[in-house]
Amino acid sequence: MSPAGIPSRKIGAATTAPGDFAQGLGQIPFIWLSPPNPSFKALNFDFDKDTANLNTSTPLVTYSTSLDISKFKNRGGKIIWYHGISDPGPPSLGTIKYYEELAARNGGVEDTKNFARLFLVPNMGHCRGGPSTDQFDMLTPLVAWVEQGRAPERIIASGTNFTAVPTSRSRPLCSYPQQVRFTGPAGGDLSIASNYACVTPK
Repeated sequence: MSPAGIPSRKIGAATTAPGDFAQGLGQIPFIWLSPPNPSFKALNFDFDKDTANLNTSTPLVTYSTSLDISKFKNRGGKIIWYHGISDPGPPSLGTIKYYEELAARNGGVEDTKNFARLFLVPNMGHCRGGPSTDQFDMLTPLVAWVEQGRAPERIIASGTNFTAVPTSRSRPLCSYPQQVRFTGPAGGDLSIASNYACVTPK
């Protein structure tokens, strides 16, 4: 977790409940029960009696973890995933695990990178935020990949939330499993993307 701390949607505030708490309560009666029961009081859930009423077949409940995206792949589809490493939920480890299992099913990471790539964002929270380079464009590289066959090896990102006084920095985001490393001169500028390279860790 980044030094920025856990967002209020996870822990709430002195006078408000966490946002995720309210979101979950709203979902249970409509999505997690079979059949849906709008009048169900989620806080009264009885694990001895109500568990049997949980829905076990929807993609939301099963987290859509199917590794069979062969139809998408065979149509020439391309997909870019990105995930903040400091995301408090869902954690990036789940996305990494899914990608590695997808790769194992499709001839390894190098073969899988022909149609699917994962970019991890150091210190970024849930989709944005944190002392990170959380400003980036994934759509333009995706279009170039689909329309011109130029697969993205690195995507330049920027951010300003590193110090009390906003300081702009830019760094490349690397196609997994590569990681970003400073390769500039000793004492070189840490805030310039050109001083970094994507390397495969040993």
